This record gives sequence, structure tokens and C-alpha cells, in this order.
Amino acid sequence: MRLLPTTVRRLVSYLVPLTRRVPSAYSGWLEITTWRGHKTLNTASANYSYGLLQQVLRYGLRFVPVADAAAPVLVLGLGGGSVLPLLRHEQGRTGPVTAIELDPAVLEVAATEFDVRSGPNLHIVCADAFAWLPAAPPSSFELAIVDLFLDLTLPTELGEAAFWQQLWRVLQPGGRALCNLLTTAELWPEGQPLPEFLEELGFAVQDIEVEQLNRLLILQRLA
Repeated sequence: MRLLPTTVRRLVSYLVPLTRRVPSAYSGWLEITTWRGHKTLNTASANYSYGLLQQVLRYGLRFVPVADAAAPVLVLGLGGGSVLPLLRHEQGRTGPVTAIELDPAVLEVAATEFDVRSGPNLHIVCADAFAWLPAAPPSSFELAIVDLFLDLTLPTELGEAAFWQQLWRVLQPGGRALCNLLTTAELWPEGQPLPEFLEELGFAVQDIEVEQLNRLLILQRLA
């Protein structure tokens, strides 16, 4: 099906879903499915972009006011890039976006299937977010999106203090973070429940359960 011209594939997708599979060293197989003209990026167990995940992030961004449309944004876990139209077209953000993605296979799919590539105001880095973050300049971003899933698993680093300390450091005073987590994940940095730890660190915290599985933390750096 990959050899079909784009227009033909789109038309055929109104009759039957079309799926292309791409191997990933991190997620097993990536599946790009076109159904009724709409593409989604999935793994065997989870939506990575342009499906339920986009709806979850859209809902979370309702709680994140746009203080400065031209301010820099950090995206940790780009996937296929479905958060970008939410930021650009729905929130009206025009500032530079730095996007970190671990998986080169995901970035190949983002480029070839969704036309998401580095360009003016979008800097994409293929790197481990947990290794990249400590080298980022302090107080650099007005907004951070944290979506660091591997299939349906959260990295263990999200349960460690160091990540959240670095996230606080790279946000501007008053800056916000939207963090997509799991309701089933037990995150206890330094032996504390995550919201309590974050409040002591210097964040205002909103904790929201979405779609029974996803848990959103809306954070604001207070100083």
C-alpha cells in the first residue's frame, strides 16, 4: 500500500483502513494507519500522535493560558508532532519550539508521513530528554510539554527528583508545564507523592485525571 500515490491511498482509506509498519528499537513496531483520510501514529498498545493523545493534550492546554504568544516552548517527546498544530493553530503560539524525541524511527515517520521537520521556529533534536535537559540554559521556556511515553510505559526517571528539578530550572518564572502521565504510575521522588514534592520544589500544581488512563499535571513555576 505504501507504493500507492497519496491521493489514491486517501480515497482507498474511506473503504478500508491502510496501515504501514515501521520497526522501532524502542517501541517494537510503529503503525501509521490511514482511515477515512485521517492518519494516526500508534504502537501495538498506544496512540502516539493524531488520535486520543492529541485529544488529551488539547484538553490539558485548556488549563494553560497563553501569557506571551511569541515565548519559547519546549516539547519533551515529540512523537509524530500532533502537539504542534495545537500550539500553533489552536493556541496561536508563534514563538520558537524546541522538540526532543528519543526515537529516530519516530522522527522518520514524523517527517515522511506528517511533514514535521526542523525549520523556521521548530528545532527538532534526536536525544534522550533526561540527558538533554541538564544542558539546557536556565529559565529558557515559557511552556514545556512533557509526554515521555515508551508504548504504555513511563520512564523510571519521571519518578526521580532530578528530572523535576531540571524542569523547574529551564522554565521561566511564571512559566508552565503540561505533563502527561498515567493514573496507574506510582511516582514518589525522594519518598514523597509527586504533587507534594512538586509543591515543595516551587510549583503550583493541578492534578487532573483524563480518560481513565491519563493523568495530567499542570504546573506553574512560582519564582
